[in-house]
Amino acid sequence: MTESSTKKSLWPLLLLLIVQLFNGIMLMPSRNFISIYLNEVIAYPVRQVAQVMAWGQIVGMLASLVGGSLSDRWGHKWMLVLGISGVALSSLLYAFRVPWLVTVLWGLGSAGLGFSTLSSQGYLTLAANASALGLFSALYNWGYTMGGAVGNPLAAVILGQDNYYALGLALSGFGLLTVLIASSLPHLRPQTRSQDTTPSPSGYGALLRRPRIFVLGMLRFLPTCYYGVTTLLPLLIKQQGGSNTAVAWYAAGSSIFASLTQLLAGRAADWRGVRLPTLVAFGVMLTAIIGTIITAQSVWGLYIFGALGTGAAWALSTLLPGLVTLAAEPEIHGRVFGLLHLLWTGAMILGTLLGGELMAIDVRLPFVVVGVLNGIAVALTVPFFRMETPLPRAA
Repeated sequence: MTESSTKKSLWPLLLLLIVQLFNGIMLMPSRNFISIYLNEVIAYPVRQVAQVMAWGQIVGMLASLVGGSLSDRWGHKWMLVLGISGVALSSLLYAFRVPWLVTVLWGLGSAGLGFSTLSSQGYLTLAANASALGLFSALYNWGYTMGGAVGNPLAAVILGQDNYYALGLALSGFGLLTVLIASSLPHLRPQTRSQDTTPSPSGYGALLRRPRIFVLGMLRFLPTCYYGVTTLLPLLIKQQGGSNTAVAWYAAGSSIFASLTQLLAGRAADWRGVRLPTLVAFGVMLTAIIGTIITAQSVWGLYIFGALGTGAAWALSTLLPGLVTLAAEPEIHGRVFGLLHLLWTGAMILGTLLGGELMAIDVRLPFVVVGVLNGIAVALTVPFFRMETPLPRAA
């Protein structure tokens, strides 16, 4: 089935949005409570919690190297099914208290997240019309944010004080349902422009040698360092006196706010192009970083500026498919998304470890560092938007 025969149909898009929503309901609670579970149940100190979370990011980074190429070769649908299956199985980690098994399952889920992220983004660029890509990118990301807004309070009810066993079973069971829905997605492939089978540059090194893709990689890497630091915010809120319920409601509130920013960013990209909303998102993120530095020892400060920064980060994720269409041709989108996910996971590793190490000195220090990095990212938007879009391959 070619792109031309299905691209204008809403059915693949609607199914993809349902898959993303269900995946978000399963994924977001699992990711938000992992640091608390490792700290309180497995009895790891904050530094070791950060190391386990970074281990998951390393596995995800390695998975993205393979997943991008396989997604272009096999099709985005089947990599999505494989990825969600891994995430569903990994949710069982909450049913165990064996440190090595929890670590292995966390790595499996991180690999699955890598597969599902890059393949679903590639599927989106094939299924959506260019004139509505921003809107559907926002709705696509709503799957995670609105899924989190629904899933986190439900997870808090299931969890209660410490019923992690029930939480693990519930998340895994819901994940299996998501796998079944993803299996029903139509199989989409890029439209073939000619019978020429000469391969385009396929190695990740070759992609990075393309200037616009290199700069795009930096625009993905640098702000994600901040997002990596924010993965420790639930634990920081807990240490400032918040409860499990307070953490769940912080996650739900930030997800709702992020959903609004995604829709705004997506529609702005459709109306005005991706440049202006990209610059605004970076400006909001820098504001959130400064606010967090000022109010880092206040639960309400962490709530407000954590939500603001999360909204900006998700707005940038909403704009990513549009940025990719500016930088690369459709037949290599899987590899480009794979490269970007590799850089995303590398930044998450750096940000998480940075937070774990520097928060032990001063909770504000990691935010100072990522503030500088995001200032560099803002400067890099200038050359990115001045570069020319690559021409399609010759027939």
